[in-house]
Amino acid sequence: MPRKRTKSNGLTKRQNREMTNYSETSQYDPKIHTKTKGGYGFGMKKGAKDEQYANSGVHLARVFGWEVPKELQHIKEAIDKQNGIK
Repeated sequence: MPRKRTKSNGLTKRQNREMTNYSETSQYDPKIHTKTKGGYGFGMKKGAKDEQYANSGVHLARVFGWEVPKELQHIKEAIDKQNGIK
């Protein structure tokens, strides 16, 4: 059985293509993420600060057509302003 041909980086053509596709679509941010020991995985760094309101869920209101409660309306306006939505 013939051996797989590898590039100088030790990866086959298929592995190079998969890595390229992954790097184009990954949400990995080295400022707030740490890579796991194996595979393509990553997790949050300890003590990493998210963007303000990132975990509020208010950004999903536009996607699903939900109404935002009055007490969270200021968060929705801040997110819309950040995204350039009027």
